[in-house]
Amino acid sequence: MSNYLDVLEKVEETGARAWLVGDTVRMLEMGVQPETITLAVDAQDMYQIALSLGTGTVDARGPYPALRGDLLGVPFRAFGLRGSTIEDDLAQRDLSIEAIAVRSDGGIVDPFGGRFDIRNRVIRITGDDVDLIDADPLRILRMLRFAAELEMDIFWKSETDVRKFLELHADRMNSIPPERWGREIMKGIHRRPARFIELCDDYELIPFFMKELDDLRNIPDGQPGGKSLFDHVICTLGMIESRMDTTKLMQNDAFVLAGLFSRIGTRTLNMSDRTKPADNLVNEYLTRWNIPAETIDEVLAIINRFQKLYQPITEERFCAYVLEHSAETVEVALEFAKCVATAEGFIEKYRDALDNNTWNLNQVLRRFRNVSLQTEGASRYLTGREVMNLLHIKPGRRVGELLEGLDMAVGTGKVNSRAKAEEWLKSQHI
Repeated sequence: MSNYLDVLEKVEETGARAWLVGDTVRMLEMGVQPETITLAVDAQDMYQIALSLGTGTVDARGPYPALRGDLLGVPFRAFGLRGSTIEDDLAQRDLSIEAIAVRSDGGIVDPFGGRFDIRNRVIRITGDDVDLIDADPLRILRMLRFAAELEMDIFWKSETDVRKFLELHADRMNSIPPERWGREIMKGIHRRPARFIELCDDYELIPFFMKELDDLRNIPDGQPGGKSLFDHVICTLGMIESRMDTTKLMQNDAFVLAGLFSRIGTRTLNMSDRTKPADNLVNEYLTRWNIPAETIDEVLAIINRFQKLYQPITEERFCAYVLEHSAETVEVALEFAKCVATAEGFIEKYRDALDNNTWNLNQVLRRFRNVSLQTEGASRYLTGREVMNLLHIKPGRRVGELLEGLDMAVGTGKVNSRAKAEEWLKSQHI
């Protein structure tokens, strides 16, 4: 804590009062070391503070401009007070556990009992929760996100007020723009997707943002036990959640979204009946949620490829998949296939094929990584210009075809050095 207080004192030397706030205080109260500290600053001119500190840049994007920099070796972000006092600022924060401030002398400002709620592992909407929910109904999703991530219970009054609001104001929820739903849903599923969607289901929120997912609860899987396809989505998200804790995946967003959307368009447990228009529906949803186009492509690639991974795949085929979609997407698709198989109870049936495919994919990826190691970070042994010079050919489609063929030769182990690459190219050039 002392290092963070030193940062506050350094900011206050510019003439502006400052407090530790939000996630920083909440994490410190929970015994977690924050990587970046969040400050509230009583100042009108962030640019002047940055100038006085001699560090940081002002990010004016969004409703609340932020000064971001590094002081005493600690990364920080500073926001101007929302209101005339720190109490006014805290009153506008969504949850009591985020509405705590620490002064530079170590004194604590906690008008809503946030520290008490942290100790008792309770999520409570700040202050007059009815007014806060009415001002922005998506505070409900933020409440559920924190409850899921921090594994806390929701305070009884917040729960009662939220349920009553939803009962009386369905029109308000239906009028929320899709991109705002998307932004909050992506935050909600980032770490605890199964728990977050279960909470959304408990509060009957799913029909507001994804009716087709809600409809799956009415489709039985046809197996003993009486599960619905919605139950299978939750089981799959649960497996994904556990894998995210143990596997460092580069594309968590695509991984989780594939779990959320994979059964859209299915009517039976056999996912081979998934209709082609389902891809259009997934694309439509994710586009409205402002998900980047490359992530949407990755999600669709995972959904449409993973079932094929239950059969033996050759190194050549894996190489083609990697070159078409990227190494990360294929790795995630394989992890996704394992999650679905485990969640739906047929992992033993396909374990040998999945283990064999994992081995084959790792061999392909190892060969591509070796290129980078041998070429100081380049993705290929030879560039397009080097191909043209070596073979004395002009720019054109043929150069691209040769590079693609060379990539396949590398991925399948036929070429493992620059010399071998040159030799392979000469053998192809007739």
